[in-house]
Amino acid sequence: MSSMSKETKLAELRAKTDVELARYVSSELNLGVRFAMQSTDQSRSRAEEAYTEIARLLPVIHDLCESERRRLEAQLRRLRGMLDQLPALTQAAV
Repeated sequence: MSSMSKETKLAELRAKTDVELARYVSSELNLGVRFAMQSTDQSRSRAEEAYTEIARLLPVIHDLCESERRRLEAQLRRLRGMLDQLPALTQAAV
């Protein structure tokens, strides 16, 4: 396989990965918002996990149009704001 062909294949694979990552991030954001709207420690914890994962993944999606990136970043900020307004997690008795 020629060098150009390998580069083309890698670029195609990267583009597919970016599309799938963007879908996953969008789905996790929606899920995180739904969990943040619930009032249990377990749902709050799950929403925090979603936020952390999305914040880690969003910067590595390279092939994302600017408007979609802005939309996802705004939704991530919204989730953070929701989480910040929730009462602190209760500590389990030891």
